[in-house]
Amino acid sequence: MRHHEKSARIAVVTHERDLHAHAVKAEMERRHPATVHILETDHFSRAPGLSWSPQGFTEPVFPAADGTAVDLRGIDAIWFRRLGNPRTSANPEVTDPVDRELINADTTAAALGMLTTEFRGRWIDHPTAFWAAQNKVVQLRAAHEVGLRIPETLISQSPERIRKFCDIHPRAIVKAVRGVPQAPAATTTVGEELLADEPAMRVCPAIYQELVPGRRHVRVQVFGERVLAALLESDDLDWRPNLDIPAAEHRLPAGLEDALRAVLRRLDLTMGVFDLKLTDDDEYVWLEVNPQGQWLFVEGMTGLPLISTFTDFLYERATG
Repeated sequence: MRHHEKSARIAVVTHERDLHAHAVKAEMERRHPATVHILETDHFSRAPGLSWSPQGFTEPVFPAADGTAVDLRGIDAIWFRRLGNPRTSANPEVTDPVDRELINADTTAAALGMLTTEFRGRWIDHPTAFWAAQNKVVQLRAAHEVGLRIPETLISQSPERIRKFCDIHPRAIVKAVRGVPQAPAATTTVGEELLADEPAMRVCPAIYQELVPGRRHVRVQVFGERVLAALLESDDLDWRPNLDIPAAEHRLPAGLEDALRAVLRRLDLTMGVFDLKLTDDDEYVWLEVNPQGQWLFVEGMTGLPLISTFTDFLYERATG
């Protein structure tokens, strides 16, 4: 801890058992004069619960994971990771699916309204920007406009246009525009079976892209001006299910670092986790950005100092 530093109060909006939140809380409180409150949004029914009044009948109260009441007006920064978790429920006694949906919807609406109306500190990042940036259409436009190389892409549910695109790119891949947690859709290659199934193509738009060759995948963590990248080697189209692969720290060209920061500025974000592909011709191809992607496992695989780097970034945001 540096004794000349300002004290900070930080809240993490997340869900239960978020290892990132607990790792950052421990590191933050060890290295800086700061208090970190973890707000588990899937357990807001715990005491003291949510409370708010437009006339000041009560202070805006959020329940922290340790049971304390957190007044948003005293918080310097909010790290907005997740709001709710469809896989968990704080009310197992409620079994009716309609009742559970109502509870989740009303809790989310109340929490989001309180956060966006009462909080006056720094966001990492604002919920509006966070949700907008998750849209693959918005991401691709931003990356293209800053001059990054992106795969040739078509988002469509027109069989005619899809077949024409796949004629030009016979090794095309297909993936969901967004997907849902209940039915995660893997990235797959486009086969003749799909191209022959007109109803399947028409029922929902999907992302069709040229297949970017190569086995070198680059995971880039951008925290403000700080950029830390890892090179992962895998023959799999999606390397994430199998992390038993070679991984090492990787240095990006300065121009590419600047371009990734420019994407974040266009998306009104201060942080993001990028996936790139490094081709056999040493060309970097941008694939996507996750505004709140997972990065803790990358430190374990490579030794990159991501926890300490992110903690410094978050503390500076809270006190700057």
